[in-house]
Amino acid sequence: MAVLAASWAAGAYPSLSLASWLVVSGTLWRARRLGDPAAARLGAATHLTLLRGLLISLTVGFAPVAPTGVVRWIPALLYGTAAICDRFDGILARRLGQTTALGARLDEAMDALGLLAAPVVAVAWQRLPPWYLLLGAAYYVFRAGIWVRGCLGLPVHLDKMIRRPSTRIFAGLQMTLVSVALAPILPLEFTTVASTFLMMPPLVFFVRDWFIVIGRPVAPRPRPAAALR
Repeated sequence: MAVLAASWAAGAYPSLSLASWLVVSGTLWRARRLGDPAAARLGAATHLTLLRGLLISLTVGFAPVAPTGVVRWIPALLYGTAAICDRFDGILARRLGQTTALGARLDEAMDALGLLAAPVVAVAWQRLPPWYLLLGAAYYVFRAGIWVRGCLGLPVHLDKMIRRPSTRIFAGLQMTLVSVALAPILPLEFTTVASTFLMMPPLVFFVRDWFIVIGRPVAPRPRPAAALR
């Protein structure tokens, strides 16, 4: 029985990692196809972003692997390195003057992939609660909703969306949380409370952005009484 389990895990690892890398490759292909051809050349910053995708792909393959021995530390090391790279690819792009729409699109996609793939491992290893996967799925549900509205000919107001600093801050907090949760350090009770608390604001952001995308009018903020005189 143990031999069968080990054989299944050995076969599942490359399958999951390859599937994740195909998502990375497909994202890059679509971004280059839809972007400005003049900005489609891959600079150092974009290569660093792709390295993040590779590290994430190597991480997700550990989901069916038993967390024993040295193996239980590897996903934390891989995804933690990817999270660190996320901190520097944007800085590198600005320093080298390589900020492009392609790089921004790829960076966003790698953030989303990482926050779905790495938690899959953490949940499988009982390091995070199952409902935390809702946060990772929210991005893909959001993008799928935009695609469906486009296919139906419904308006999509992407131009009205504003990239707020708070969104980036909470994304960084999620990456830090997942990196720490993957390591066999903190008890599940602690990571459950922390992850549940930290996942709520980003989910609210997704709902808020969805209303913006579909053109739902936002009630104006009430002005102070002095301003109404």
